[in-house]
Amino acid sequence: MSEFFANYPRIAYDITGSNSTVPDYTVAVNLMIRSKLRDAVENDVTVYYPYVVPEGMRPDVLSFQYYGATTYTWAIYLVNNIIDPYWEWPLNYKDFREYVINKYGSIETAQAQIHHYEYTARARAEKTGTSDPVPAYKLEIDYQTYTETAIDERAIIYSYGYEQDLNEAKREIQLIDVAYIAGIQEETRRLFR
Repeated sequence: MSEFFANYPRIAYDITGSNSTVPDYTVAVNLMIRSKLRDAVENDVTVYYPYVVPEGMRPDVLSFQYYGATTYTWAIYLVNNIIDPYWEWPLNYKDFREYVINKYGSIETAQAQIHHYEYTARARAEKTGTSDPVPAYKLEIDYQTYTETAIDERAIIYSYGYEQDLNEAKREIQLIDVAYIAGIQEETRRLFR
């Protein structure tokens, strides 16, 4: 994680926010440059490929296994628009259970508590010889609409399942192709000069 901000420029920042004649400056990382960098990297989608994060895989370990160094962890965060590495990275099984218990009191409560109701406006269309699968399109609805909807077009979403789906969705990320990562790092350094 120490490498994450290594390429970001530093700025003098008035930490007190006062308009005094002698401001109290400290050196800070310029986080506003993130959008400029993301735009530069995002414009060339040919350098990406999809990746599913395995259970328990940390971003620094993924960086080491794929790129050969943990110094590229920042690129994984940047490409996937991850600002908070703890909460925006998929939690492992143990941490996920702790999170659910802290939020809902117990696993059993989360499994029994209704989070919301859903209406399936369009069912999933499976892959054919000429087209990719089209995911189902679901809408969150209120209880009254739920009771008035056909049984095969409605669903109850429990809190545990909702949290689990959110966590699992974080597993689908993009990685910059290993052939381009060193060049992107150099381009980043030039961008910040």
